Amino acid sequence: MNYLQAKQLQKRIFNHNHSLSISLGLGLALLTLLQGEPGRAEKQYFMDGQPVTQQVGEAVQILNESVILLQQNKNQEAADALLKAEQMAPNVANIHGNLGLAFAKLGRNQEALKELEIARTLNPTYPGTLLSLGGLYQSQGQIQQAIETYNEFLRLAPQHKDAAKVAALVVGLKNEMASGMISTSAPAGANAENYLGELNNHLNHWPASKMPVKVYIQPGDGLPGYTPTYMNILQDSFAAWQEASQGAITFRIVPDAKDANLVCSFISEPTSLQNSAEAGETNLFVNKEGLVKGTIKLLTVPLVPELPLTDNRKRWLCLHEVGHALGFGGHTSNPSDIMFYSTQVSESFPHLSPRDARSVRGLYSANAQIQPGNQAHTGNVSPN
Repeated sequence: MNYLQAKQLQKRIFNHNHSLSISLGLGLALLTLLQGEPGRAEKQYFMDGQPVTQQVGEAVQILNESVILLQQNKNQEAADALLKAEQMAPNVANIHGNLGLAFAKLGRNQEALKELEIARTLNPTYPGTLLSLGGLYQSQGQIQQAIETYNEFLRLAPQHKDAAKVAALVVGLKNEMASGMISTSAPAGANAENYLGELNNHLNHWPASKMPVKVYIQPGDGLPGYTPTYMNILQDSFAAWQEASQGAITFRIVPDAKDANLVCSFISEPTSLQNSAEAGETNLFVNKEGLVKGTIKLLTVPLVPELPLTDNRKRWLCLHEVGHALGFGGHTSNPSDIMFYSTQVSESFPHLSPRDARSVRGLYSANAQIQPGNQAHTGNVSPN
């Protein structure tokens, strides 16, 4: 029997959802030498081959130490240290760049943007600043600025280790904009009671005959970065959407994949996803009644070390991908929504927004008029 296979619903996100590209800056080529007469040795600092004062040298040492703090998610400690370094050496671009990332991870986005713009002014060609600035623009819904900044990065650093990933991210963002899967609606649309209107042609739902939707979760034992907590977070994410729907959609975890409508698995290799710049992937299959089966894949390792895959990021990723599996085939333009097109830089605990809750209730209300999305194409998949 022929069924319609919906176009892959990707996140990223980072997108989560689209993932983000973020980079940390070091004090490049910093050397510390001992010079002077015996018994009167004093430190001489060089940066990029040029002598600098002791104060600048010590500030750059703080900068280098901040990299480890940020990778360990000690964001407040990193911000405090970098604020001190910034006072000591206000013209070192990478101090402002790392401080911008620390602020972004703390949810202080306006301060983050200010610091990253200062870093860009001080050193317009440093690739890391462009990556972080593009990522912050993306996480705040400024998609055109994000694409322009990523393209500038690709122009200046085509051989950068992250160039291929960033190029794939730009392609994904452009494709979703062109297809309407990323909403570019006016602010009024982004602030409406729900986002059904924004996602218009990219909606579907599970019919009553499939309730409860049977879910199988394949453990990721042995995969890098996987812990049993990840499975618990995924199960909690199904429960959160079910609660938000007020029972309009229900799920049941089953012990065997052959009995499931929705099969979830964990992976550790980004290249196994259709877009290697993504952290998750959902595929759904529909017939004239609605959704009949699907799969969710979730990455167990971070796409960039500067954004470790913490429990909060795992929860955001799970909530977002389960949202796709419910039938939300596109992304919203409101950063407060779980179905926003990009993951966030900040480390805050993610939860379903009031708009998420109203949207899932609207999607599964008795009066909902859902038409198959125009992104579907013919496949040969049979329902369970």
